[in-house]
Amino acid sequence: MAEEIRIPKLGMSATEVTLSEWMFGDGEEVALGDIIYTAETDKTTVEIEAQAAGVIHPTGEEGTKYKVGDVVGTIG
Repeated sequence: MAEEIRIPKLGMSATEVTLSEWMFGDGEEVALGDIIYTAETDKTTVEIEAQAAGVIHPTGEEGTKYKVGDVVGTIG
């Protein structure tokens, strides 16, 4: 079963996060702990790690704002 990639809560007050850049393309292999994308709020930029190993399928678009908890891809 595919593991969902979600937008994490970054900080106490951030409710929206911009997906800055994907580090892997669709269909590439990722390992647990690999940096898979960067996300930014108005205060910080954070590297997000893979929570599972497998083939990544990003669906979120770079430069787009997402709400905390939104699904932006899968690893299966």
